[in-house]
Amino acid sequence: LCYHFLLSILATVVFHFPSRKMITIGITGTKGKTTTANFIWSVLNHSGIKTGLLTTANLKIGDEEILNPFHMTMPGRFVVQKYLRKMKDAGCKVVIVETTSQGLVQHRHIGIAYDFAVFTNLTPEHIDSHGSFENYKAAKKKLFDAVSKSGTKILEGKKIAKTIIANKDSEHADYYLSSPSEKKITFSIENNSDFRAENVSALPDGVGFNLSEVNYRIRILGTFNVINALPAIIVGQED
Repeated sequence: LCYHFLLSILATVVFHFPSRKMITIGITGTKGKTTTANFIWSVLNHSGIKTGLLTTANLKIGDEEILNPFHMTMPGRFVVQKYLRKMKDAGCKVVIVETTSQGLVQHRHIGIAYDFAVFTNLTPEHIDSHGSFENYKAAKKKLFDAVSKSGTKILEGKKIAKTIIANKDSEHADYYLSSPSEKKITFSIENNSDFRAENVSALPDGVGFNLSEVNYRIRILGTFNVINALPAIIVGQED
């Protein structure tokens, strides 16, 4: 593990700490990470905020997109830092990094200066590589603990608040919300939360729902995608 840690530090130094100069959003959970990341990218990029994206399925630098050639959510540390540097050099203001439990255990998150951590859900999968569900659950918490440890970030004269966003419909939400942060925001469909979607309904070409008396419509099938879309609404409303 010391080897993995030192590699991450070295990669960060080689590429001159690129995530320190962008708002950095980490997303973790068992399911929905890639969809949630792409929803957030879409909201920000189409709002005129050039945004980078690094997920299992795809990489985006603003409007430029390529399929992830590495077939890994968090590829080698030098690859992650290289793409973060490309995103910064291309003028990205925000970067979204899909962050896995395996990557966290191997310290691939070290050197990524997270400002936001998003929790989608947690189910007993991918346990073989962690030994137990509790180890798997604890591995993901490293992302939330990293938010407060990455240091204060001031971009364009504005302080970026360290923020945790969590799915309150998960019984594990409070565990991740227990990590220190300046802001803690919850979302849900079933349970009470800061952003609770109501009147969720399947449509021929997507899903509709209400949130704070505003009607939303997403053009992707499956009512379960509402929970994946809510973090994008939250991030889009953050100053």
